[in-house]
Amino acid sequence: MDSKKLIKKYYYKKFIFELKNCNFPLPYYSSFIFNTYELNDRKIIQRNLSKKNKCIIVGGGIGFIGVIAYHLTMNPIILFEINEKIIPNLKKNLISNVVKFKIYVGNLMLTKINKKKYFYNHENFLATSMYRSTQKKVKLKNLYYKNISKIKIFNTLIIDGEGVEEHYINYINFLPNIKYLIFEFHNDLFDNKDKINLFKKLNKKNFYLKDSFLNSYFFEKTK
Repeated sequence: MDSKKLIKKYYYKKFIFELKNCNFPLPYYSSFIFNTYELNDRKIIQRNLSKKNKCIIVGGGIGFIGVIAYHLTMNPIILFEINEKIIPNLKKNLISNVVKFKIYVGNLMLTKINKKKYFYNHENFLATSMYRSTQKKVKLKNLYYKNISKIKIFNTLIIDGEGVEEHYINYINFLPNIKYLIFEFHNDLFDNKDKINLFKKLNKKNFYLKDSFLNSYFFEKTK
């Protein structure tokens, strides 16, 4: 029997996430069965977020990271998601798990340099990316940070996008209010030399590594 028909919801602690309208490759459903979905980011977020954090989340997905972040901080969150097709499911999961949120449909840009015009759809919608090309090219809506209402009240940036970590690390100084930075490093898109260089850039901007789990990292600004 097709597990896609069996697994319609993901249960994590007291939270429930709708999956029936999601497009995952069949092997991906094992992460819901064995409760390893977003394990690396989940560990970092649970160990480091508290009521002091006010979160911007890049990459809405099914709402899992947003729900966990909100209930750890109890502060409203804002989310950015480039794939308009998954917005209804994302909203449904945030609402059903009692999250205070605002969603922006588009790509949050900290600078207009090297602006992307398209993103690429994948069989696994969570792999949707501006960096992994496929035949399914979709026009991208870019959102400049200066046009985002009240963005300066947020002090935490959680990057859950495929390859976009480079952009935010390079230009993190454009958001001087950001003190806490959480991101997944995509080893298939960047090599170890890239990683070393990006970490050095963060150190020069007074962000220092405080915690890590697998390929996810938590940096804190010290000044």
